[in-house]
Amino acid sequence: MDTPVSPAAALQVSEQPSGLGKPALGMLALGWLRRRGLEAVDALHRPPGLPPRRLRARTGAPGAREFALGGAQAAAELAGALQRAGLAPLSASEALLDFGCGCARVLPHVAALAAGARCHGCDVDAEAIGWAAAHVPGIGFSAIAPEPPLPQSIGAPFDLIYSISVFSHLDERGQDAWLAELARVLRPGGVALLSIHGPSAFRRFESGGARAGWCPPGAFARAQLADEEIAFVPYVRSRLNRRELPGVAARYGLAFHGHGYVRAHWRRWFEIVALLPRAVTDWQDLVVARRR
Repeated sequence: MDTPVSPAAALQVSEQPSGLGKPALGMLALGWLRRRGLEAVDALHRPPGLPPRRLRARTGAPGAREFALGGAQAAAELAGALQRAGLAPLSASEALLDFGCGCARVLPHVAALAAGARCHGCDVDAEAIGWAAAHVPGIGFSAIAPEPPLPQSIGAPFDLIYSISVFSHLDERGQDAWLAELARVLRPGGVALLSIHGPSAFRRFESGGARAGWCPPGAFARAQLADEEIAFVPYVRSRLNRRELPGVAARYGLAFHGHGYVRAHWRRWFEIVALLPRAVTDWQDLVVARRR
């Protein structure tokens, strides 16, 4: 789900766990009708080449302008992260993978910076992948299962893999399975750029500066995120949010990583080159890693 849940996007999440009273259900119904109305207006005025609003909303950017500008910004941030870490630029890539590309908000901009590279995107959201495959030329796309392995159609190996707002939503078991799989399809010495919710993002949720309506009440009522800790808060599933979470595994929610945890735990698969706080949209931290 290709872009991070920014503070603004997190505040826009209105769906709540099941077991609500009638007033709350009435508000949810109004919210559903409002979204349907916005989608209808969007269908009439959407510029060519832009995905439908419902697919844009799954990336955290329902607005046409924020979707387009945010994708370009994220691509520039990835390029900047490589430079800050002293690694080869995107233009040196021969084959790259966007793991969790959604409806291709970021990948076309990365492909433009990596001119000549073979680019591929994959995601569990089959509808988003279907739209991208039909509307984004020159890039390969694959729908994937919520558990490894990746399909052979992705064309591994890659010398660069990036992932925005995937590991920020996986529990430790799911994280470990996908870290091992990404290491498998990455060339020796290849680079992975993987975003996470770090300590600063946790503080925003804990203080109430950001929230997620799909998490249980009081989920962030704790003092801090320890440096050696991973904290995971699963989403509460209901019929109200089922269509907003297509393809994801049952244990999917908000994950927060202490930097010490990443350095100690992820070294089973990668050398941690750098950990860049708030490097993606000034919200998620970026782990710059290299396959051993």
